[in-house]
Amino acid sequence: MTVKVTASLDNFELGKKAALDGDIDKAREFLRPIADATPYHPAAFFLCQVESKKGILDNCDRYCLTFLSRHPQHPGMRTIAALLHIAKGDIERAENELKIALNTNPKHQRALKVLQQVSYLRGQEEARDALNIISAVQSSKLSRVKAAQRLKKIDLTIDWDNQELQAKVAFFHNSSNVKRALKNFDPELVEKAVELGYCTWPKKIQSYIKGKTVLDVGCGFGGYAFGYLCAGAKSYTGIDPAMSLSEKKMRNKRIRQWVEVPKSAQEIASTIEGIELLQTSTHELLGKNTYDVICLHNVTEHLSDIRNIFSDISKLLSKNGKLIYLHHNFYGWSGHHMAPHNPSVLDTNNPEHLKFCDWNHINIVEELPADHYLHTNLNQLRIGELQKLTHEFFKIKTWELRPSPDNVLKRLTPDIIGKIQNILPDITIEELETNAVFCIATGR
Repeated sequence: MTVKVTASLDNFELGKKAALDGDIDKAREFLRPIADATPYHPAAFFLCQVESKKGILDNCDRYCLTFLSRHPQHPGMRTIAALLHIAKGDIERAENELKIALNTNPKHQRALKVLQQVSYLRGQEEARDALNIISAVQSSKLSRVKAAQRLKKIDLTIDWDNQELQAKVAFFHNSSNVKRALKNFDPELVEKAVELGYCTWPKKIQSYIKGKTVLDVGCGFGGYAFGYLCAGAKSYTGIDPAMSLSEKKMRNKRIRQWVEVPKSAQEIASTIEGIELLQTSTHELLGKNTYDVICLHNVTEHLSDIRNIFSDISKLLSKNGKLIYLHHNFYGWSGHHMAPHNPSVLDTNNPEHLKFCDWNHINIVEELPADHYLHTNLNQLRIGELQKLTHEFFKIKTWELRPSPDNVLKRLTPDIIGKIQNILPDITIEELETNAVFCIATGR
């Protein structure tokens, strides 16, 4: 009998150690026989702990209730019970389990983490309810306003730009006026903004655009409009001389392909009060309006008349207004818009890839015909030239050189540097390593 007890204790200690180490197979081997024989034994808890951390809850259900009948205040198993209730969709019972766990141990880390998960799920539930009220035809104006106010109070997740429901919450949470937000809200277009990747850039500059009137120069087909409103812009004006007002297509930023969208730029601008989309230039806007923030996202490198456009922008900025741009560096790894975009998609059997990768576009650009994209669509500005030009019209507050990723930088060999410096003797390694320039400037 003593031998059996000793063996059982040894197995428990071995299983406990395996569970704490995250070795689920070994934990099961040693703990499951003990837990099956005595469900209220600590073996049951350690088995449930390692399985629940691996996202496996089925087996926990068979031990949890019996274990808690003998150890009702056990914070670890109460937390696992909360996870079981979350899996079944019973948030209220999960909250009750966590309350017991934290009453016993207010600093229990896993219980606190699961409580955050419950709070998030509560917020998701509340957000869906509020959005249903806003979308319901029979909802009164007052009930819609109250629903919007509820959304404004819900905390956002860090990655709201990648979640459709959270982006809808952001639309109201970041708005300085919920009544105005209600007038501008189109759930389908918010979903498209997330799906196509048009919320990410506005989110990155959110602290500068929240509550501000925004002019987006070179906006393409207006995809960023709802991204800016989700990030809290008071209003959005997008201009581009090449914009097609009637076409129902936008570029999917995530997969770099053109896709169908539910509304044309003209339809969006005519139905959404806070959005203006114009097939026009900065020069034609002069004298009509001024803007708190003027943005150019990967546009400066395309402007053949950038000096005149910067001059126009300096006049279109309101007092204390800001110019914000992200400039894609022509002298980076493969230029701009030329495949491959990254070494991860480099096909060494593709002659077009080899032509433009590894900074080779710099060596061959003068050999390309005059109608090639690198000549017709890119101004090939050096970073120093861009900085000098910006300084001519604005006061630079932030000038940040953003390097290429590591898988690019490790390909910049002394041989490549030497070949480029034969053509451009004054080019620096820093300029070749730079992927983009982020600039914030104010008017003079």
